[in-house]
Amino acid sequence: MQTPAKIKARKGRVPKGDRVGTLVRLPTELREHAQAIATQEGLPLGDVITRMVAEALGLQAPAYCYPKIQVQEELPLNKAS
Repeated sequence: MQTPAKIKARKGRVPKGDRVGTLVRLPTELREHAQAIATQEGLPLGDVITRMVAEALGLQAPAYCYPKIQVQEELPLNKAS
């Protein structure tokens, strides 16, 4: 009798919670500005637009809609191994 194979952990991105797909057609200029922000912040365009909508409505956007703060210090060469 064979034992069942180990269940592998799901790989992929972390779920972002309860959301619904919404098709929005933006004027080219608005999309270009939003895409520039997304590129600068290293975020997907949809997350940036979600943040913009939340802020326009006076609501707090989900945490994933903000860039991650990276605090890294350069190690001095005499401490590096």
